Amino acid sequence: MKNAIFKIIYTIVVFIVSIFLIGHFTNVETVDMTAKMGAPTFPTVTFDSNGKQVNMLHGYATEMDVAHMRGEILLTTAQRGISFQMNTYGEDVTDLKFEVRQASGNSLVENSEITDFSRDGDIIKGSFTMKDLIDAGHEYMLVLLANVNGQTARYYTRIMWPESDESFHVNEAVDFALNFSNKTFDKVAASEEISNYLESNADEDNTSFSHVSINSSFDQVTWGDLNIASHSEPKIFIRDIQPQTSTIDLEYQVVQKTVDGTEKLYDVEEAYRIRYTTDRIYLLNFDRKMNYVFNADTSDLTDNVISLWITDPGVSIKESDGGGVFAFISQDRLYVYNSTSNKIALVFGFYNEDYADDRATYKGNTIHILNVDEAGNVRFAVSGYMNRGDHEGCVGNAIYNYDSQLNTIEEMAFIPSNLHQDIVRAYSENVLFASTGGDLFMKVEGDIYMIDLEQRNQKKLIENISEDRYCISDTGSIIAWQDVDNKSVQIMNLSTQAQSDIQAESGDLIRVLGFMGEDLVYGMVHEYDVHTDRMGTKVYGMYSVHIVDSEGNILENYSPNQGVVTDISIEDNLIRLSRAAWNDGSGLYDELIDDQIMSTLKKEVGSNFVTVAATENYKNVTQINVKSNIKKKSLIVQTPNMTLYEGSREVDIKSDRDAETEPYYFVYGLYGLEKVCDNPAEAVTSAYNATGVVTNDVNQYVWVRGNLLASNQIMYITNLAEDWENMSSEDSTSVCLDLILQHKGISVNAKSMLEQGDSVVDILSNSLVNTRILELDGCPMEAMLYYVNQDIPVMATLNDGNSLLIIGFNDLNTVLLEPSTGQVYKLGRGDTTSLLENNGNHFITYLPGLEN
Repeated sequence: MKNAIFKIIYTIVVFIVSIFLIGHFTNVETVDMTAKMGAPTFPTVTFDSNGKQVNMLHGYATEMDVAHMRGEILLTTAQRGISFQMNTYGEDVTDLKFEVRQASGNSLVENSEITDFSRDGDIIKGSFTMKDLIDAGHEYMLVLLANVNGQTARYYTRIMWPESDESFHVNEAVDFALNFSNKTFDKVAASEEISNYLESNADEDNTSFSHVSINSSFDQVTWGDLNIASHSEPKIFIRDIQPQTSTIDLEYQVVQKTVDGTEKLYDVEEAYRIRYTTDRIYLLNFDRKMNYVFNADTSDLTDNVISLWITDPGVSIKESDGGGVFAFISQDRLYVYNSTSNKIALVFGFYNEDYADDRATYKGNTIHILNVDEAGNVRFAVSGYMNRGDHEGCVGNAIYNYDSQLNTIEEMAFIPSNLHQDIVRAYSENVLFASTGGDLFMKVEGDIYMIDLEQRNQKKLIENISEDRYCISDTGSIIAWQDVDNKSVQIMNLSTQAQSDIQAESGDLIRVLGFMGEDLVYGMVHEYDVHTDRMGTKVYGMYSVHIVDSEGNILENYSPNQGVVTDISIEDNLIRLSRAAWNDGSGLYDELIDDQIMSTLKKEVGSNFVTVAATENYKNVTQINVKSNIKKKSLIVQTPNMTLYEGSREVDIKSDRDAETEPYYFVYGLYGLEKVCDNPAEAVTSAYNATGVVTNDVNQYVWVRGNLLASNQIMYITNLAEDWENMSSEDSTSVCLDLILQHKGISVNAKSMLEQGDSVVDILSNSLVNTRILELDGCPMEAMLYYVNQDIPVMATLNDGNSLLIIGFNDLNTVLLEPSTGQVYKLGRGDTTSLLENNGNHFITYLPGLEN
């Protein structure tokens, strides 16, 4: 009996111990392997400019490519001095140093320790003076270095020594911008002080506060009836300094009190382009962006609407196939709404309630939604600067998976870069697509790579494609590109990697033109309809235009009833076709009336979509129409943790683009980088429209908006032309070439070279050493005056085959040299614009100091 009782007790004890041990080891195996994203640690740096802190910089964890780190610009004092302030946020900071480098990054000018600094709590204030090794009026790159918790942090900014404190009047421009901004919150003061600077017109859209410009109404500029309760002190950024103009940006936040008493927080960016004269200050451009900081507050949600209030309506949104889940991006934060589980998750954002200082809120990155499935899982990419976390201070593309069930984020890959974050962000807008099978496709400069997100290996999929040789569909899932001989077009469905091939028939060529939704538009050309104009530019006369699906099946055909198609533009389901007829007499195409194709294919609208709604108090607001009603009372709001992992998930991709033979052009506007182009004409036109500048791969200016003298004329060419006998009897193009080259001290027989088949580009390229020949077809005439201002002539060709030179200008006129008439004469700038527009705006010029 006792043995039986003992056995029972023993069995119970063993059972209890077993349960305990199983539970213990089970808990060890299922320990939570997630954590919140790491806090930011790098200090921020600002600089003293006339008593104001400007140009806040954020630290980089790796050495960056100086030639591609344009950023803001700072004037030194007349004694080449710089004063800075560093906010350490309590981190351990030692070993302060600075470097001065050539803007091209080719050489180090100076490298010194910073010894003159003091500490006051979290703030380090310091100053240093550079040696007499820099030239006045030239841009250089300043690099500040600091040891932060044992890691080197680098801070990059352009600097310029003005030689005199009165050289550029940047302080006056900053004061003007701050005063203008502040006065917009006081309608009485604004009417007295800033209304005269506005250029309000009826053509400007005054229906939304999300975008306001110098052409907006006074009421729009002064915030209408928004009831702005407060606004923060602006952060000041000096984006650009030219001899006559400065571009100043301000960033701040406003709090709006709504009619129901709730408060709404908005991010505001303002850009000012200002010209200073001894008589007055001119406001050339004013631009303001206002965007709501969404946080899933109950006042942002109604039965079937998520309101983003005053926000740019170009909100990125992607839904699952069934529409039960969708992801959207609001002010650099990714949200996912799941109607089935009635939950909304702030999936990713560097700033939140816990981290809201200048480091976390820095907007140096772009989020891309790649995939959304019906279970609520999302794959996404973060391109640009990493504010905090494992890659803090790095630039690149981070690819993440969000698991809705586990409420976790896992990093799949990180592709680092040493280029400025804005360039990386611009590249990511071209090709960035993830297949459901786990492959990522991305464009790195001229190449497209495929990355296996599981194995983290990569291969080059498509090599060396220029912007005019490929296109991608609206969803990014289908890409088409033509070969270098224009004999075939490849179409690849990136989701499946299925590929189809369209071959041109014998004697024909094929051209990719673009996508209409997910369907490719391409044109067919007889080889005898390809002509090279005198400038060396090829014009393709297409005898037919086709629309095909991803497998190459023809959906629609078009053949012009007269002439050929020389170009197209695609707008939704409408294709506009530029037509022309060949003129044997002039050796050029004569333009015909445009035609159009109206596609029967309708653009699909998702179950959840962004709309704009008019309101009584706030004008137009942006909202997301939701497929099913949102149950506000039971809505679950989540914030996921990061999944921890061992080792590195970096995927290294190095571009092998040769900047000498394949140059890129970088367009900077009022707010920074606008786009990256491989065509100088596209870059100059974009910068002209954006009132900005164009730089190249070595940080040199290719073109600058404005900044012209009151007048200029290239007298050397004027005098040569006056001494030229019988100019009108000679070929006008060869005369223009001879004058351009003689201006540079070069004598060739341009006429003979043209007769032997050399193009204008060939002759100039082979004759002008250490220059970049710029083909600027389609650019505005006014943009060409930038080169004439620097004593660089611009050649224009006309429809009749003749050429002329633009060699001067003043406020009212241009000075033209026209060999066909043997004249140098003045023509009104408006008349010159009309003349050259009617002749196609065919321009060619050159830029000294660049290698061909």
